This record gives sequence, structure tokens and C-alpha cells, in this order.
Amino acid sequence: MQDIYNIDWNDAWKEQIRRHNECRGAGDCASIWEDKKNARKFWEMSRRNDHERARKVISSLPVTTSSRILDIGAGPGGLAIPLCRKAAHVTAVEPSQGMLEVLRENITEHGCDNITCLEKRWEDVGIHADLSETYDIVIASFSLGMPDIREAIEKMEAVCDGHIFLYWFAGDRPWDPFAREIWPQLHGKEYHEMPKCDMLYNILYQMGIYPNMETFSLEEKERFSTIDEAVEHFGRHLGVKSPEEKAFVAKYLESRLERESGSFIHRTRSTRVKIWWEKRN
Repeated sequence: MQDIYNIDWNDAWKEQIRRHNECRGAGDCASIWEDKKNARKFWEMSRRNDHERARKVISSLPVTTSSRILDIGAGPGGLAIPLCRKAAHVTAVEPSQGMLEVLRENITEHGCDNITCLEKRWEDVGIHADLSETYDIVIASFSLGMPDIREAIEKMEAVCDGHIFLYWFAGDRPWDPFAREIWPQLHGKEYHEMPKCDMLYNILYQMGIYPNMETFSLEEKERFSTIDEAVEHFGRHLGVKSPEEKAFVAKYLESRLERESGSFIHRTRSTRVKIWWEKRN
């Protein structure tokens, strides 16, 4: 029997990330957003579904007009754009070229002159080479796909003079149930999920960090005008590449998605967590 008191939870996280990436047969999670068209669709869908969530996130942060904020995995700017209106400066770290292109377009469209973009994975950011100052708030919102999460958190603490906020999943991501069900038929192997917040909390605990933790539910309604649009959306998460795989997923989704006014609807209710703490001295 394994000694539960001697588990290295960071090693467990690394192994789960390795299995997940290996079963996907691709790079890390950020790789699915390299295409600008996909990134633009993500932005448009997030504006429809996540506006209220973003508002609640921002209202709960201790932001002042003098705050410097580091947004890790900023995507197309769902948090960075509204945050820059309340803070002195936002540094947006985003590795995906497609996401970054959309973010820069959004910065121009919204007249945000106090956002600096950094096109790198957080793992590759040099504290002294890439970041000139420390931050009052460090936030990583559903962007914790780093293989070595302990090292990633240590770097967050190294550049923070205030609070760190992490948002992650407690239960399934919206596409996980689909993946578990069809992955063996689609790819001939078992589906391995991303590590969830239980591992994350244990890693923080082993680091001597005893954070605040708040669980919340998020209801989403994704609407697709055609089944091909649904396949394109879910196919990014299901590792779909060939025409045969697309046809298989199309047939599957037709049997699982709701129909409403000629559209295909995917309703989900996911459980997520907000984890935060003040930088240790």
C-alpha cells in the first residue's frame, strides 16, 4: 500500500499532464489556439457565455488605479481588456499566436495603451529578462496546463508583491464527458483528463501555502448553427484530424446535442474553483 504521506503531488501532476498530452498526440493545451480563426471564435463565444463570469472575477480582485497586474494565459483578453481600465498596467502572457493576434486586435479596438503582451509560455518567461517589475496581482484563469506546476507557482510568487489568484476545474471540463465516451473508439486508446484542483491544493499545501478556496458552478450554453460548426469546436478538444474522424464525431454529436430553433445546443454545468493567497514574506 502506498504511503499517502509521502506522495509527491507535483510528480503526480506531471504524470497526469504527460498522460493527457500523450493521449492527445499533440503539444500542450495552448497548441489548439495557434490558428487565429479558432482564437477569434473562442473570443466571440466567450463574450456570449463568460461576460458575467469575467465581471464577477474582476469585481472580486483587489484592483486599484495603481495596480500592476500579471495575467498568465491571457487568451484574447477576456480579463486583460476590462482589467486595464481599472489598473495602472497589465502584462498579458500568452503563448498561442492565434490568441495573441486577436488580443492585439482587441487592444487596438478598445484603445488599451496600458497592456503589454508577452508571447511566451509561462514556463519560458525569464523573470529578469522579460519582466521588469513586480506585480500587485498575479492571475492565471483556467491556464494551468504547465507540466511543472510547482515551479510555475514559485515563479508567480517571485514576481508578486501582493496576491495570487488561480482559477481551475474541480470537476469535468465541458468536453470531458464526450472525450471519455468516444476517445477509445476515435483513437483506439484511453482518454486521460487534465489534473484537477485536488492535486493543485495538495501541491500548494506541500509548498507551505495554505490558500483560500472557493467553489462555484458555471452554467454555459453553446449554440452552433450547423453540426459542422459543432464538430469544428469540439474537434479541437477531441483530437479530430481526418475526414473519417470528423464524420464519426458529427454522428456522435447529432445524437447528444439538443435542437433548438434550427441550432445545435450544448448545455453544461461545471464545477470550478478560485484559489488565492497573499504572497508569503
